Amino acid sequence: MDEIVGFYDELAATYESDRFENSYGKFIDEQERKILHRLLTHSEERILDMPCGSGRFLNFAQIGIDGSKEMVRISSAKFPNKHIFQADAENTGLEDHSIDTIISFHFFMHLDEVKVKRILQECERILKPKGRIIFDIPSAKRRKLIQYKRTNWHGGFSLNNEAVRELNPNFEIRQNFGILFVPIHRIPKRIRPLFRTIDRILSNSFLKEYSSYQIFELVKK
Repeated sequence: MDEIVGFYDELAATYESDRFENSYGKFIDEQERKILHRLLTHSEERILDMPCGSGRFLNFAQIGIDGSKEMVRISSAKFPNKHIFQADAENTGLEDHSIDTIISFHFFMHLDEVKVKRILQECERILKPKGRIIFDIPSAKRRKLIQYKRTNWHGGFSLNNEAVRELNPNFEIRQNFGILFVPIHRIPKRIRPLFRTIDRILSNSFLKEYSSYQIFELVKK
């Protein structure tokens, strides 16, 4: 985990421009925001962004935590009125049953099953009854299909639906969404709008598990 935190400390200043200002990043960001707008409809919810990074999704949340000191510094400067602090996702320091919803993007993909299970135990502790966590993860079925081989921790972890169900018996999948069935960023711009529509249809069809990523809404039982 120290290696991951150190990595993000170093790139914090350019993280958003490097990751989300190219065609691939813009598409991913747009799709993630659409899903969050669809799911986060209750203004009275107390929402935690974990990890909050440089603040990309803090407009949806009141609280942000991150293991990276630099990410916390940058996001705090962007959102001075939010409660943002440095903490480990396994030990947030938040009170029992104090959070309605946790959003966690581009995080679990860098970990492993043991670490994710421990984090979900902490999420279970701080979430209210019927609270939920919304997170993304690369699709294991897609990666098996394309014969993806993990080389290091960065984005290397993936799950299928059954594995998500087995992470913690005290959570259940309410719904899930696919993102990036078609490699939109590799298609010429002049025909990209057509493929965006095709991608949206395929990513939310019975083939959604073969999208590049899935977003899960887990609800605490």
